[in-house]
Amino acid sequence: MPGLPLPPAAQDAGNAGSGFGYPRSTDQTCRQQLRPRLSPDEQLAAEESFALYCKPVELYNIIQRRAVKNPAFLQRCLHYKIHARRKKRIQITVSLSRGTNAEWPEHNIFPLYVLLATPTSNISLEGHSPIYRFNQACLLTSFSEFGNKDHTKATFIIPNLKNLTTSRACGLNIILISRVSEGQVGENIGENNTSGNHVEGSALQKLEGNCNWGKIPIDLLGSSLENCVTLSLGHTVELASTVSMSPSFLEPKFLERDSCLTFCSHKVDATGSYQLQVGISAQEVGARDMSESPYYSYSYSDVPPPMLPHVIRLRAGNVVFNYKYYNNTMQKTEVTEDFACPFCLVPCGSYKGLGCHLNSTHDLFHFEFWISEECQAVNVSLKTDAAWRTELVAEGVDPRHQTFSYCSKFKKRRRLATTAQKTSYVHPHIIDLDSPEDAQAVSEDDFGQKEDVSGISVAHASADAANSLHGSSLSPPAANNLSPPAVLQFGKTRKLSMERADPRK
Repeated sequence: MPGLPLPPAAQDAGNAGSGFGYPRSTDQTCRQQLRPRLSPDEQLAAEESFALYCKPVELYNIIQRRAVKNPAFLQRCLHYKIHARRKKRIQITVSLSRGTNAEWPEHNIFPLYVLLATPTSNISLEGHSPIYRFNQACLLTSFSEFGNKDHTKATFIIPNLKNLTTSRACGLNIILISRVSEGQVGENIGENNTSGNHVEGSALQKLEGNCNWGKIPIDLLGSSLENCVTLSLGHTVELASTVSMSPSFLEPKFLERDSCLTFCSHKVDATGSYQLQVGISAQEVGARDMSESPYYSYSYSDVPPPMLPHVIRLRAGNVVFNYKYYNNTMQKTEVTEDFACPFCLVPCGSYKGLGCHLNSTHDLFHFEFWISEECQAVNVSLKTDAAWRTELVAEGVDPRHQTFSYCSKFKKRRRLATTAQKTSYVHPHIIDLDSPEDAQAVSEDDFGQKEDVSGISVAHASADAANSLHGSSLSPPAANNLSPPAVLQFGKTRKLSMERADPRK
């Protein structure tokens, strides 16, 4: 079973070297149980009990090796992995405070439009900014201390810290546009063309003309967030950024077609620039779920500040597996990182996803999940029923030389027989009779001929008829002496039985 075993001696040595230790509870915790003193026979029985883990683990290893070349499904398409990735995204909130921007009148700043945009290319003409394509826009009408809260903060969702360095996310920018003309454009947009604080794309077409704009690169924001180790614990990180607002002319010629805009500095006077102090708060999307888990409420008060980032990263995603054996009186412990499975080393994204993976993929074991402030643990034990053992091959036997039985029960489909189909299998037997007495005489003669067949059962008669129909290996004289086909006999017998039933009535 792969993993990172942590024996008690190594744990004590690591804690002594770092100068701090994790608190341990007295009941079953993340530490390995002390082995009781066993006799040689008991030690041998305990080793044999633990060796029972080998066969199912070997089976799962074979399945995993086959899944590498021909997977039954893609790991990234699993619902719990998608959910875990979404929780790692970062929610940022942009706002302005009156205290840090007291030198500028409020009507010179608002209405302020905040856009999350990315440049379409790095090539820009002289005096023009790159063409930015935006997918979300918000409207701020006042400082964070005043006004309606829906129009004092702009909220966006950006990728997690690992994906911020990719080529697609590194070009993201937070663009601020201050439209200061007549004051009526912002009021109309705020009343008629917004949902909450989000602005519709059609409303931005009215922004053509003189404005002040600035931007905050997301990659610079990501570098600041990497140094904040408390972000991974679900805490909110408060940052401040100084944005230089430059006068420019907004050209919305791409707004109607591609949600793009660009700024031109040749058409305005470049002497009216100013700076804004922007407050940014960042938090992981899954912070609410993390606050409900006792594992993330662990206090790091006894951890030295220089060791805090290392300890937080070490604890994130670690899961302790306790393997029970010898009638659950002994156990062995190992630790995996990144919520990885100890049998196939597949990272599951979250503790909940790990539970889904173990129960659905490794059902030969019994799992118990429990969380405390100290660790996230899983108790593993073999299932008591031995039905799975019959599926394994004995030692020294090639499974390719073993015979197996396969039985498949095909479900019979009900066929709706039409009248034409029914009549196609009916062979009528027509007898010309002049009077009822003649009909009765013929019936009695036929019935007597049927009884004269000495000792021939229905099964033999049907078998002989089948041989005559399907061309058996009988000689031609014998085939010629056979009675008419079984179908005709069946029709004749049925006809006589029906006629014979009339006198009984």
